[in-house]
Amino acid sequence: MRCDFSAPFGRAWYNPSDCPRQMVRKYPTAPRHNGTMIVGPFVSADVLMDATPMGHLMPESGSTPKFRRSDDEHALTAVVEFLSAFVLFLVIVSAFLALSQLKLGSNVADADRFDQMAIDSLERLTDSKGHVVLIDEGVRDISNSTDDWHHFNASVLLESDLLPAIGNGNGRLDSARITALGNVTEDKLTQGLGVDGGLSLNLTIIVIESDNVSNVGELVFSDGSSRSGATRSSTASRQMYLDNELVRVTVEIHNAGREPSGIRITEIMVDPLNGPPEWIEIENPDGFAMNLSGWSLARPGVFTMIGDGALGAGEKLICTGNSETQNNPNGVMMYDMASSGMLGTGAIDSLDSESDQIILGWTRSGTILTQNVMVISWDSDWNIPSNHSLSYNFGGNPSDSSNWTSMNGGTPGW
Repeated sequence: MRCDFSAPFGRAWYNPSDCPRQMVRKYPTAPRHNGTMIVGPFVSADVLMDATPMGHLMPESGSTPKFRRSDDEHALTAVVEFLSAFVLFLVIVSAFLALSQLKLGSNVADADRFDQMAIDSLERLTDSKGHVVLIDEGVRDISNSTDDWHHFNASVLLESDLLPAIGNGNGRLDSARITALGNVTEDKLTQGLGVDGGLSLNLTIIVIESDNVSNVGELVFSDGSSRSGATRSSTASRQMYLDNELVRVTVEIHNAGREPSGIRITEIMVDPLNGPPEWIEIENPDGFAMNLSGWSLARPGVFTMIGDGALGAGEKLICTGNSETQNNPNGVMMYDMASSGMLGTGAIDSLDSESDQIILGWTRSGTILTQNVMVISWDSDWNIPSNHSLSYNFGGNPSDSSNWTSMNGGTPGW
């Protein structure tokens, strides 16, 4: 038996009649010879190699190789099994989403929108001093725009273009501007920060590090609409220095809508003596200012809107039967209600000290339904003395005389 190893480029060549098998060796410079190639010890003798540079496997009789048919069948089986498993996976996922009532697509985009809005609002609130452009008779006074927006009262800011930022321009927070948020309504804040219309905001500033340990956890500011009932919300927080304390500023954006604020009646004068007017004192105990548009006072047979403007945080408003003779030692905001018949003055008594009712109401913008926020009803059992006001003891039923304290002469605006 003779074996020829002079194949080109290391291929082993054999003569079927002389050598049934030859081992592969590398002779790259050897001359090319005709012959057939053994691919490996597992290849049967009826599978031959065409002696071409590409070296394609060619069946000797033109039929499909047995081992290739086997590989093709295994590959096809694997593909079928994979597709079957994938279809089963899709069925299981679809069933899970149906049972859990999860939604894909728009809700995910909506969540991203809320997240980005919270982040953008926080940056606008804390990155700068803010600015205000006053509006005079409908015209924006751009030439007198200023970043000292915190020097204006709530009613002026309500009618301006405002970005109520609270930074000091040096990467820290400004306590004066944080305090001035009390002159900004929630509506003006959300507009200034670029929050989409119809959405609400909640702002919290809390001390997290201080040299005075007792200050840790103290709320520097907290107000805004409650997220109760919201179907979507997002928060963004940032730690910054306020004076020598580290605080966390958190902005929450949600779609729960808004309810009436904590605005309330704090004192009433039902039976003044010697000609002074009747009066009702109203207070805003919240952190943001309150837009007075939509607020009203009523008694049986009489209904009147309080007026325009805004009531700052912690400020008081006197609704009176005569603004010219009204005692107002602190110079607080006043509204004259003599023309509406809601409150009287001098010999004209609108309120009855024996039996009457006062209703503080709020009407949501764009609706006609007025919500009763506070109802005060009294009768002769209250024994209201002349020239004595009634001061409300917060927390109790306002129609229960035990929750009111009688005060000689009263303390309007205090």
